[in-house]
Amino acid sequence: MIGSAPHISTPHPGPVTRELIDRVRAAEAHAGLTFGLSDVPPVLVRAEGAVIEDPDGNRFLDMVAGFGSLNLGHSHPEVVEATARQLGLGQQAMSMASIVRTDLVERLAALVPGLPKVMLGASGSEATETALKLVRRATGKHGVIAFAGGFHGRTMGALALMGRASQREGLGSLGHVIHLPYPHPLHSPFGTDPKTVVETTLDLIDSQLRDPAGGWDQVGAVVVEPVQGNGGMIPAPDGFVSGLREVCNRHDVVLVVDEVMSGFHRTGHRFAFEHDAGVTPDIVIMGKSLSAGLPLSGILVSSDVANASHAGTETSTYAGNLVSCAAALAADAVYERERMSAVAHARATHLMAELHRAFDSHPMVGEVRGRGLMVAVEFTDGDGSALAVGREISHGCVERGLLVYPGGHHGNVVAMLPPLVATDDQLSTAVEVLATATRAALSTKN
Repeated sequence: MIGSAPHISTPHPGPVTRELIDRVRAAEAHAGLTFGLSDVPPVLVRAEGAVIEDPDGNRFLDMVAGFGSLNLGHSHPEVVEATARQLGLGQQAMSMASIVRTDLVERLAALVPGLPKVMLGASGSEATETALKLVRRATGKHGVIAFAGGFHGRTMGALALMGRASQREGLGSLGHVIHLPYPHPLHSPFGTDPKTVVETTLDLIDSQLRDPAGGWDQVGAVVVEPVQGNGGMIPAPDGFVSGLREVCNRHDVVLVVDEVMSGFHRTGHRFAFEHDAGVTPDIVIMGKSLSAGLPLSGILVSSDVANASHAGTETSTYAGNLVSCAAALAADAVYERERMSAVAHARATHLMAELHRAFDSHPMVGEVRGRGLMVAVEFTDGDGSALAVGREISHGCVERGLLVYPGGHHGNVVAMLPPLVATDDQLSTAVEVLATATRAALSTKN
């Protein structure tokens, strides 16, 4: 058993950590993601639940959970057992059937009524690419509506949907994508009332699709995150996803919902789009916690869209890797048995109360927000402008034994994506450490 966290016995970075970080810097290309949380990130030697131990004996409380891929935490025993067993039976079966993959595909095909077909991949980006290609074949149209701040992957097709300029810089034309403001009342150009923001955004899409001179005649799909993750843990207001469904129905446009980060009970439902009742997308993109952190992704897709593609046009060597499939089946068994949607809802209620208590009165906090266990604090200066302190605060948290997620459109958001298995005590401790690191970072900003 790993002990409790945070526990910093040697000031971070310790000597072994420093040596390993130097080795990474020397060998890894600058475009890699090792340093996403801090200039001196932890080095994982072993991990369990919500705790990571480094080679210097320090322990870190993990409120990032593999960027949302570890809803069951690190090294869940049932996932470890299932993957070890499958590894001994065989790990790869391309262009042939297997029991474990068939069991998983059948299980996934039953998750959402109206989406009976499944395609597996190895990453969220690959699943997004698959969705885009299926849409284009089904509709004959190459245009897509996406949203500012969206994050759907870094491969070229998926990157076309990205609403973040820094990720697209220098890559030229990536496809015919129309980016609209995400309906975030704090920053929407359509006002601050959620109902007005939703109605105006939907009316804009509807009117442009209806107008024969609007230039949107080649739009075949709308791609949306029900909760923007990388964009700053921004939940779509109630009624937005259901409204998109209605608009898409009127114009014969495919609705694609990206649940790579928000899926598998993180928001208090299996999928975040379920917060709006009665919505059935045409495609649901899955990844991350689908397989409890092993490389696996997939899409759920309607028969009409799926049947427009010829046999064998969408596959890859590691799509549906057997070890990852075993992990996914084990994870799903735990999700169901432990009623993880209810667990996430209860944990989120506690976490949000702690965050509001710690940050609501802070003059440099613009908003505390979230849905389920996707939560964030957004920082602003005295005149309401973005205060880009996310990475500085994240670095201060790492030094104190806590991992948080710096992000937002302007680098002014600190987010938490804790494992659903984190305890209330761990969540309270995380907020306490975050508040301390925030005070230290903002003390020089006044």
